[in-house]
Amino acid sequence: MFALREDAPTVSILGVNVYTFGLYVAVGLALGLLLLIFLVKKYKGKPGTTPLTGALAMGCGFVLSRLFFGFMDESLGQTMPLWAMLRVNTGGYSMMGALIGASIGAVISAKLSRQSSARLLDYLAPCLLLFAACERMGEGCVEEFGVSRFLSDELFKGSFLVKETDFGLRLNTYMIESAVMLILSILLFLDISGKRKAGDTFIKFLLLFGGAQILLESLRYDQHMTIKAYVKLQQVMAMMLLGAGVIMLAVRGWKQHRKLAIASLAFIPLCVGAGVGIEFMIDRTAVSHYLLYAAFLIVVGVQVALGLKLRKETAEA
Repeated sequence: MFALREDAPTVSILGVNVYTFGLYVAVGLALGLLLLIFLVKKYKGKPGTTPLTGALAMGCGFVLSRLFFGFMDESLGQTMPLWAMLRVNTGGYSMMGALIGASIGAVISAKLSRQSSARLLDYLAPCLLLFAACERMGEGCVEEFGVSRFLSDELFKGSFLVKETDFGLRLNTYMIESAVMLILSILLFLDISGKRKAGDTFIKFLLLFGGAQILLESLRYDQHMTIKAYVKLQQVMAMMLLGAGVIMLAVRGWKQHRKLAIASLAFIPLCVGAGVGIEFMIDRTAVSHYLLYAAFLIVVGVQVALGLKLRKETAEA
């Protein structure tokens, strides 16, 4: 049995000590699986779909989460050596790796059970974000994790969203991320319909989650998944998810909605360029952070809006 780290918060469950953060993750997995059971049953998926999908999604999600962190994170000055990756009880995981891995697991499940991969991904989308909502809340149990830069003013002082330290105020970004993930999960759950084109809900997941996570990763300042203490890899991956959703929709609507498709594709490099520029300005200029984040929100919002518009125009009943 793995020995628990002494510096990590733990809780006793039926006499067994477990990581508090791990408990939040376990609750998120359980809720996600329950929602998947409900959706598969409601839309008459094949018998055995949920256990197969659940097992493959959790397995692939766990492996990719660990590998993404091990090969990409350089917050300690170097990537994790291979021998250390096997010590899974020491921590070090990537949310993006977990979600991408789980999606790959669902695709494998669909292939094995001879079902529509796109349809199964639709069912999985709100489950992933329900899991993410719980995991983000668990980050509050880890010291110096899921928090922002030191705030330059006291506008939010006294709020539950702020953590007061000896050096200043920091925003509890894990709370904001958890609330956003829960809201997006509900939106995706309500979006699922047997009449909707297979894969549309998952594409909406790419647009909404990708767009939201670009901004949320910017707020975080815990050095998780970074290179050279600046480049936030999960923010880069969020940009890629948003871009992937837009590209898929543009390809689908190229013939009937070419102008909208071109506008959506053309805005991708503009969105990325503006995002990178604003990120540099946040740490390197005296411009108000509120103004910069407002501009960031508008830029990302336009890209998401173009994608949602294209999705609506190309939807098939």
